[in-house]
Amino acid sequence: MDTRRDFLKKSAVLTAYGLLHGWASAIPANDRLGKVLPMRRIVRGGEKTTTFCLGGWHMGMADARQAEQMVERAIELGVRFFDTARGYQKGGSEEYLGRFLTPKYREDVFLMTKSFSRTGEKASKDLELSLAALKTETLDLWQMHTIYTKEDVDQRLNDGVLDVFLEAKAKGKTRYIGFTGHASPAVNLYMLEELKKRGLEMDTCQMPLNVCDPSFESFQNGVLPVLLEREYGVIAMKTMAGGSIMGRRIDTTPKEIATEDIPDVVGETGITLAELHQYVYTLPVSSLVSGCLTKEHLEQNVSALQHLKKLSEADMARLIKIAKPYAGLYVENYKRLLS
Repeated sequence: MDTRRDFLKKSAVLTAYGLLHGWASAIPANDRLGKVLPMRRIVRGGEKTTTFCLGGWHMGMADARQAEQMVERAIELGVRFFDTARGYQKGGSEEYLGRFLTPKYREDVFLMTKSFSRTGEKASKDLELSLAALKTETLDLWQMHTIYTKEDVDQRLNDGVLDVFLEAKAKGKTRYIGFTGHASPAVNLYMLEELKKRGLEMDTCQMPLNVCDPSFESFQNGVLPVLLEREYGVIAMKTMAGGSIMGRRIDTTPKEIATEDIPDVVGETGITLAELHQYVYTLPVSSLVSGCLTKEHLEQNVSALQHLKKLSEADMARLIKIAKPYAGLYVENYKRLLS
């Protein structure tokens, strides 16, 4: 009962912005390539992109033939938002998109990459390397990637990283800028507050959102309302906790966590993969970014959006309650720095 009451209280905040279900009812469109997946607003000015974004980490682990097939299948399915980062496979993911995406489809897609760099000099170098690898003169979105601690935020802001991002936008090397944070809602809020002190706003924020999140150090409860109030585009990630919700260990899982330590939430509770995505799509997010190892995974993820079911507040509260015993550091191991 408490879970439902808490959810209703939080959802009232989201509904106040008129977004809870309105975002889930976007109508698919068409472009020169064919049918496009439903689109939502990604930035304050109203520009839209597809509500599903193909993540670049997993693609970078594939061979060239698989990567090309993944890009082509994504385009066929109506995906128009593509993600990567300079640090993925030492630039390998960006190079795949530069070979298989941008030469044919640059004008048709919304292209995002990210920089892990903690100094302005390194961030500036990252930007030039990213543009070269992606074979484009301008990014659609460049994000300051993976802020971990308040000290990390201070370093990036004080050592010129923010200045490089602002300059890149001013010079047209990227149209929009944002940041991502995996580890702590408090750190994301600190970043927002430090920007506000400087009289600045970025355009987007990417963060974990899934059925476990509301029950442990929650980005949904703590950060999402602030982002909406300040009109940020919200990019959801970790919808399946990087695979951990299915009990999987992946390359980014901390070495001290063994496979047998990660419970299979899906297998043990009966929550479906579609419900995992539907939960996040029912939130007021701009897009859901998800990595896919195979074309079949891609098709499953896209299907959840193509056949989107609008979850009621009762549905959402039920899923939170079911997932609550699994919330925390083994499933949500990307929040490990809080331990």
